[in-house]
Amino acid sequence: MAEILLVEDEANARKVLSLGLELQGHQITACGSSIEAEQLLKKQPFDVVLTDLRMQGRDAGLDVITASRSIQPYAKVLLLTAYASAETAVLAMKEGAFDYLTKPVSVEELAAAVERALFEVGSLAAEVKGAVTATDLNADSETLIGDSLPMQRVRQRLDRAAKSEFTILVSGESGTGKELAARFVHAHSPRAKGQFVPVHCGAIPEGLFESELFGHRKGSFTGAEFDRQGLIESACGGTLFLDEVGELPASVQVKLLRALQEKRIRRVGDDQERDVDLRVIAATNRDLESEVEQGRFREDLFFRLNVVPVHMPALRQRSEDIPLLAKRIVRQCSAGKVRLDERCLPYLSKLPFMGNVRELENLMQRMLALSDGGDLDIALLDEMYSGVHSQPSISLSSMQAQGDSLDSLMAATEQQLIDEALAKTGGNITRAASELGISFRSLRYRLKKPAQAEDEA
Repeated sequence: MAEILLVEDEANARKVLSLGLELQGHQITACGSSIEAEQLLKKQPFDVVLTDLRMQGRDAGLDVITASRSIQPYAKVLLLTAYASAETAVLAMKEGAFDYLTKPVSVEELAAAVERALFEVGSLAAEVKGAVTATDLNADSETLIGDSLPMQRVRQRLDRAAKSEFTILVSGESGTGKELAARFVHAHSPRAKGQFVPVHCGAIPEGLFESELFGHRKGSFTGAEFDRQGLIESACGGTLFLDEVGELPASVQVKLLRALQEKRIRRVGDDQERDVDLRVIAATNRDLESEVEQGRFREDLFFRLNVVPVHMPALRQRSEDIPLLAKRIVRQCSAGKVRLDERCLPYLSKLPFMGNVRELENLMQRMLALSDGGDLDIALLDEMYSGVHSQPSISLSSMQAQGDSLDSLMAATEQQLIDEALAKTGGNITRAASELGISFRSLRYRLKKPAQAEDEA
C-alpha cells in the first residue's frame, strides 16, 4: 500500500483514477490544481505523485513536478498527458518526473507504473535505512517486525505456507498488519517475481464487483468502451490479495468460488472462459465462521479460503514489540534524523493501542509533527496523553483508601475510556466503538446506562 497524491482538474477523471488506485489497495489524496498540490505536499508525506500535465489551460503539471522535487524529493512523480510527444517526455524527465503515461490510461498500465515507482521508492528507502545503522533487522523482519513469541509463531507459519500453493486466510483486527503478512508470503514464495495485486473488497461499489474482478468485454454494458482485464487476470503468475473478503456480495462469492476451484474465469459479456494461474491470500477483521452461521458468507467459499489460517495478534497482545516498532517508525519517518527517547518506551508499552500498529504509527507521526525538530522526549508524550506516565496503578489498597467499590471503579474507568474515544473521534460513535474494540450496539448501550440510572433514581 502506498500514499499517493493525485492531481487532476477534471472531477470525473479524478474520481475514476482514485477508484482504480484504491482498488489496488493504495491510500489516495486527490486535488484539482498545482496550488493545492503544493499545499498538500507541505502537510503530509507521499510515496507517489500522479499529476495531469494540462490543467487550467496550461502545463501546470510541470509546476507539480517542481514542487514535489523541492518539498518531497524522495516521492516519485508520474505524469499523465493526452498530448504525448518526444518533447513532452524530455521536458518532464528534465523537470524530475519518474515516468509519463498517455491518456486514456488503463488500470493495468497505471498499476504497473505505480509498482515501478514504488520499487524505486523502496530501493531508496532501503539505502537510507542501511546507512542509518549497521544493526538493523534483517530483510525478513522489515515487513513483520517483532521478537515476541506470537510474532515468531506468525512468521514461522507464514514462511511454511509460502512454500505451498494453498490459499491463506489472514485474520486479525484492523491495523495488525494483515497486508504485510500477505506481502511476506508473496515475497518468500516461488511467485515472488510475479505481481502482487491487492484488492480492497470494501472499497468496490457493489455494482462494479464482477467487472473489477473478472474484467469485461467491449459493449457488455453502458460505459464499457473497450475490453478490460480484471484484477484476477492481472495477478496471473503472482498473488491476488483479497483484503476484507467478508465484504464480498453473495453473487460474487459464487463466481469467486468457481474461479478458485476451476482456475478459470469468464469476463462480463464474454462467451469464452480463460485460464488463470494465481495464488490467493484473503484477509478479514470479521469472524467469518460466525458470518457463515448467520448466512452472510458462503460456507464452501470459507473452507476454500481457510486452508491455511493465520491470525495476526493485536499489538496489546505483544506489547514487548512496541519499543522496537516505535523506534523503527520514528527512524523511517524522519530518515534517521530523529531519535525516540528511551524513557518513552516503558510508557508506550502500557498504552492499549486499540488501533494496533496503525495507531502506534499515527502517534509517532503526531509526535514528529509537534516536536521542535529535536529528539522525541517524555515531556512531549506526557503533554499528548495528559500525564500518562504518572497515573497510579490500580490496586485493592488504593481502591479501599479512596472509598471506592469494584463496581464504581469499573464504571469510572469505562466512562473515562469512552469519553477519550469520543473526544478522539469527534463524537462519532461508530469510530469510537472501533477505537474501543467493541460493537456500535455495545457502545450505544453503555452510553445509555448513566441516563437509565438517573431515571431509575
